[in-house]
Amino acid sequence: MKLSPRYFNTTGPCRPEDHYMLSPGRRLPELRRLIQEKRYFVLHAPRQTGKTTTMRALAAELRAEGGVALHVSLETSRQEPSVAVAEPRWMRSIAWNAELELPPEDRPPDPDTISGAVGDLLRVMLSRWCVKVRPRPVVLLLDEVDTIEGEAMVSFLAQLRGGFHLRPGGFPASIAFIGMRDLRDYLIQAKDGMPPNPGSPFNIKSHSLTLSNFTRDEVAELYAQHTADTGQPFTDGAVDRSFYWSCGQPFLVNALAYHLTREEPIPAPQPITAADIDRAKVALIKSRTTHLHNLEHRLYEPRVARVVRPVLLGEPLPSDCPDDLDYAVDLGLLRRGHAGYEAANPIYREVLVRALTYIHQNSLADPWWPWQRPDGGLDFPALMDAFLVWWRRHGDILKDQVNAGWREAAGHLIFMGFLQRVVNGGGRVEREYASGRGRLDLLVEYGPQRVAVELKRVPPAKVSFETVREEGIGQLCNYLDEIGLTEGWLLIFDQREGRSWEDRLWREDLEVGGRTLHLCGA
Repeated sequence: MKLSPRYFNTTGPCRPEDHYMLSPGRRLPELRRLIQEKRYFVLHAPRQTGKTTTMRALAAELRAEGGVALHVSLETSRQEPSVAVAEPRWMRSIAWNAELELPPEDRPPDPDTISGAVGDLLRVMLSRWCVKVRPRPVVLLLDEVDTIEGEAMVSFLAQLRGGFHLRPGGFPASIAFIGMRDLRDYLIQAKDGMPPNPGSPFNIKSHSLTLSNFTRDEVAELYAQHTADTGQPFTDGAVDRSFYWSCGQPFLVNALAYHLTREEPIPAPQPITAADIDRAKVALIKSRTTHLHNLEHRLYEPRVARVVRPVLLGEPLPSDCPDDLDYAVDLGLLRRGHAGYEAANPIYREVLVRALTYIHQNSLADPWWPWQRPDGGLDFPALMDAFLVWWRRHGDILKDQVNAGWREAAGHLIFMGFLQRVVNGGGRVEREYASGRGRLDLLVEYGPQRVAVELKRVPPAKVSFETVREEGIGQLCNYLDEIGLTEGWLLIFDQREGRSWEDRLWREDLEVGGRTLHLCGA
């Protein structure tokens, strides 16, 4: 198959000569107005959603119109709290990018010619630059701003605030702060978790923008570019399936298509189908790409675990966590769904759980119990019996090995790792969870078999076992009705203090309204 010169991009900014891409300007039409109004504003969105592509394109358009515009990444000062170290790095990044993008007469002064006190050098450099090129205003688009930390962040924002009143002739007329988080979160981080004072002198932003995911029509438009280049169509079902798995997240939309056109290419003009997209989804999850690994790493940050943990358990969110919740949403981990906060898309929903259960799943030996029936099907009662025996033998040790931020969810995570280890390669596990749902639902698909499992917990206090049991029975019945089954399992982890294994481990079978329910305690 002849490869198109263009391809679906999964790393770095998009370039129209190399990549299939949507028009950057169309995604944020308000940018031009903010620059015309000489605004300082924030653009925040999760990784690999198109921030850098959009802002680089904007800077190029402004320069083509005769303006002085520069996109600069400040990542060279990542995790460097010292102002004395970080400030020269910011200045060199600006100068280096200007040398690449601007003619000599439009470039800022050489950082080595700037003298003064540490913590004021950036302001002086920017002011001299604007004086040099006036009356034309300078537009500065600063990327990776949220990699700056501590005192360096305080100094950075203070210097920009200090020159704000001199714009446009003596300071950049418009500055964009680009990153994964909003400016408020920069300040919380810089102040060791303390919320900023409402009268903060850093309050110079006028707007906070974000990039939305692709719509279903935009996914179709992107994929149609490949069809135009190669003659290979994506069926309507493939577009629908890609949008379902990704919810339009740009990296995922591109990664699914890249897998099917480059990594395991389907020969053109053979169409790419919904089944192909499903296969690419499985490969993407198993690959643990850098994009997905970055998300996994975030799960162990205490403020992220604090809000994602109740989402996984189906419990209400803490009442004092609005900033942590905003942070998890800004990172792209969560979104507001119909039932409460949930994983941002079905791929992340699986990735987050797999990341948290990865060690447990891979530390298990090959299943040693008779979990397969003679006909090759899954013997789920035998599997559950084996889990309860194994949980009694190893549960306390395994719970202690779970990251401290996830101890309350230890039973859920360990069971899912156990289950994934069994069905891996022969089936799959679909998960449904969201804050406030009161449970975590699993659907095990193994060949033609479909087995429903609901996970709940009895917390150490406040909620009785009887309440959890009765809620679980009703919720399992509703779940069975939703998915068209008449038999299912309810597994309740008892976390009350002082409970012996004899008290915690039990089995009960019920008939409820024509449904067969198997209840287990752990």
